[in-house]
Amino acid sequence: MIPAIPAIPSIASSIASAAASTGLSSTASVTAASAPFSNILGQAVDALNGVTNNATSLSLEAAAGQATVADATVASSIANLDTQLASALASRAVSSLNSIMNMPL
Repeated sequence: MIPAIPAIPSIASSIASAAASTGLSSTASVTAASAPFSNILGQAVDALNGVTNNATSLSLEAAAGQATVADATVASSIANLDTQLASALASRAVSSLNSIMNMPL
């Protein structure tokens, strides 16, 4: 059985909870706000890796007759969509950074 997709945490709540745990105010500097973002980004990459590994293991189990082909197909589709989403977000981030860098001062 494929596990349900977990809820995506709010970036604002993550920043607020990290600021509260470190004793900073919610209007902390950008340096303090970037640490929770890197944690969120790392968790997203880890989740993508987990989904991909799950799809691979289900595909191998289906080939061995230990899992259904439907479960393997669904897991592969989810991994494919997650990878496409990560690729699109990375492309959009690079495009946005290039737009910012090309702005006249």
